Amino acid sequence: MRTILLIACAMFFLHLFGIAQQPSNKIKLRTPHTLLMLQKKNKNKNVYYEIGDVISFQLKDRKSKITATITGLRDSVIVFNGFEANIATIRCLYIDEKTRWWLRYKIAQLSLISGGGYVVLDALNTGKLDSHTVAVSGTIVGVGVVAKLLISNKIKMNRRTKLRILQF
Repeated sequence: MRTILLIACAMFFLHLFGIAQQPSNKIKLRTPHTLLMLQKKNKNKNVYYEIGDVISFQLKDRKSKITATITGLRDSVIVFNGFEANIATIRCLYIDEKTRWWLRYKIAQLSLISGGGYVVLDALNTGKLDSHTVAVSGTIVGVGVVAKLLISNKIKMNRRTKLRILQF
């Protein structure tokens, strides 16, 4: 009785952790997967776009911003609803949630929030506004405003930043 109980427990845990699975007669076909990669050379900053992602970009022969959903990826062509774009003709990508790298694009937001928060916290703690606190807070907010003005919302394609289509 004890042996049967041990064998039953062992089989239960083997099935629970997926070690003893029944052999499958189904043939699993691996479908090829295609991604669009924004690569920054010599940096660990690669961004991957899949079919269905929304991307904003500017072509070399146009000045207008184009925002479209990726419907397909071929050799060196991105397919959208109604048109196609060769990756060599894309001048720049606009910043989106995938490309908003922390330090470069968040410093403006953090400076504005921390500068305003510093004045409020100091006023609540001391009960008055100190001129030194206002000067420090104003400097931090000024850094945030300058960062907002100077940091571009575009990623230009050049020899260090490239778009590539990966098929695997």
